[in-house]
Amino acid sequence: LWLGGGEPTLRDDLLALVRAARELGYAPITLQTNGMRLAYADYRAAVVRAGVTEIRFNVKSHRAEVHDRLSGGERCHALLLEALEGLAGTGVRIAADILLTRATGPDLPETVSFFASRGVESFTLWLLSAADAAGEQSDEHMAVAAEVPRIADLVPPLTAARAEARRLGVELASLHTPPCTLPPELRDLFAPTAALSLVVVGPDRRPFALETSPFEGGAYLEGCSGCAQRSRCGGPRADYVRLHGRGEFVPLGLPSLAP
Repeated sequence: LWLGGGEPTLRDDLLALVRAARELGYAPITLQTNGMRLAYADYRAAVVRAGVTEIRFNVKSHRAEVHDRLSGGERCHALLLEALEGLAGTGVRIAADILLTRATGPDLPETVSFFASRGVESFTLWLLSAADAAGEQSDEHMAVAAEVPRIADLVPPLTAARAEARRLGVELASLHTPPCTLPPELRDLFAPTAALSLVVVGPDRRPFALETSPFEGGAYLEGCSGCAQRSRCGGPRADYVRLHGRGEFVPLGLPSLAP
C-alpha cells in the first residue's frame, strides 16, 4: 500500500488507515510525504508504531533555499532533516523521490550524496511536469513550464549521480527519461512506471493504473512501435513534447524522428 497525495500527513485518520491496512495484511506499507510533520517526535513515533514500513520523502534539493522555494514554505528543508534524523534506528526503510527541474538537476550528484549520508537508501527521480498547471497562457503554466528541463541537459548530472550512488551503495532510478533519450551507459537507470504495479485510487474513488496517467507518458510518437524498448517504455509525456519537441526521442534501432 502506497499512501501519497497531496500530503497524506494532513489527514487526521492517517494512523487509523495504516493500522487498518496492517490488519488487512498489506505489506509493505509506504508513506510518501514532504516529511515536515514527521519532524515532531510524538507524531513520528506514532507513524512507526501504526505500521508504516517505508517512508519516501519528497526531495527537491540538498540546498535549503532551493528546497524551500520549490516546496512553497520556510523551514521545509530543516523539518525534513529533523525527520530523517529522528527515523535513524527505527527500522523503517527510507527512500527519496527527487524532483528534477532546471534548478535542481545540476545539483543532483550533491543531493544524492547529501541525503545518502542521512540514511536514504534509495532514490527515484521524477521529471517535473507542466500537465497539471493552469491554462497554457497563464502565469502559473508559464512559470512551471520554464522549470521543466530538457532531458539532454540532465545527462551530465545523471552520469555523475549514478557514479555517486554506486560509490555510496544506494539505489538510483529514473522514471521519466525514456531509454531512447539517454546514452547507452545510462539506459539502465530507466525504471518504467508500470514496474511499480500501482493502482491509484483518488478522492473520486475511480481506480486507474499509474502508467495510464498523462503524468507518466503515453504520447507515443511515430516510430515508437518499432523501438526495441517499446514493451517496457511508456513513451514521452505530451506536455514535454509540446515544450521541447520530438528531437530527443530516437527509437532504438530506427532513424531519428524529425524535430
